[in-house]
Amino acid sequence: MTTTALLRGGNDDLLALAADDAERVFVEEAIAFLSARAERREPELLRWGVGDEGLTIFHETTGEEERREADAARAWQGARWTSGFGWLTGPAAYGGRALAASYDRLYRAVEAEFETPDVNPIRIGLSTVSPSLVLNGTDDQIRRFAVGIQRGEVVACQLFSEPDAGSDLANVKTRGVRDGDGWRIVGQKVWTSNAQLADVGLALVRTDPEAPKHRGLTMFLVPMDAAGVEVRPLRQLTGGASFTEVFLEDVFLTEDLRVGEAGEGWRVAVSTLTAERTSTGDRSHGMTRRAAELLRALAERTGATSVPRHRQALADVHVRLEVARCYQRRLQALPPEQLRGPERAIDKLLLADNLRRLGDTAAAILGPAVGADTGDWGTYAWARWILGATGYRLGGGTDEILKTMIGEQLLGLPREPR
Repeated sequence: MTTTALLRGGNDDLLALAADDAERVFVEEAIAFLSARAERREPELLRWGVGDEGLTIFHETTGEEERREADAARAWQGARWTSGFGWLTGPAAYGGRALAASYDRLYRAVEAEFETPDVNPIRIGLSTVSPSLVLNGTDDQIRRFAVGIQRGEVVACQLFSEPDAGSDLANVKTRGVRDGDGWRIVGQKVWTSNAQLADVGLALVRTDPEAPKHRGLTMFLVPMDAAGVEVRPLRQLTGGASFTEVFLEDVFLTEDLRVGEAGEGWRVAVSTLTAERTSTGDRSHGMTRRAAELLRALAERTGATSVPRHRQALADVHVRLEVARCYQRRLQALPPEQLRGPERAIDKLLLADNLRRLGDTAAAILGPAVGADTGDWGTYAWARWILGATGYRLGGGTDEILKTMIGEQLLGLPREPR
């Protein structure tokens, strides 16, 4: 049996994460908070043939289990908020601690050592919608929705992508028409995460069909229990249903649910997408690290480490994972005001490419066994990884769109004909 231990240390190891005295005090506070509410995780062991392979890229649960996970996530976020760890980077005026982003990363590193509820069901609101509202929303919207999200009282989703406007996000067709003191919204959104659990959705809507496509957009907050909102699950290649499609049929929204000025929806969308790409990269490395360990164990068991082309592929994957980690640390060391946005697109591209390479290498080692379920542990499970990896090349902007953005906005290449 192949056993790989991903060792965890004690409090001294956690305190060593601090870069200065202020961070050390913060880590001590975090350890005290977490120790009072959760058990320390046991050393993570990767034992060949034991338990689930853990090769699911997208979190996939349904029904009552999904609801229980959401309730646990909300309750845990409420506990974090009450103890001062709920919104570390948030404005002090709204109950946040106004700390640098490094403290948020530090806290997550400490919390990862404890058995706490997974906040995946509410992550989009915490990491994407709430930060966007702080930048673009009114005082009332921030207090009502952004703070509600951070307190664990409100679950939010993004209503951006559409069947005919995925990567070309500015080409959305969902229409918004003024109606007295509000707006009537008609359209369809797709690939929406957690819409079935959400209380509110941040929706990009076309409100001026005569304006250039980037200038005719407006952002709205859509109560997901409003009349005319219908959520349907989408079955994925992997068999799960992590995403949904949302139909908006004559949904009436009051003026106070508009985020930013009418016609400024694209500016709001860009800031939202920047937050999304940041959160995607920030939480990816634990997932890829474990997959890489399983891949190495697979290569050892099958004798692939003695085959030069497989050995080269394994080394290539290792190097690229390290490059991605180093690039992310470089971004984290820069003040946010120095980042223009496309830098985060590189982070996301590196992640999507590494997910694909991990799957491709496993498939090359396994051959037909990756496509036929023989019942052998650590083999066919890679098919789920390979199918899931495709989604990361689409969500948050396809590879092609992001490369165009990097070329034009970072490298100064001529703009693509439009």
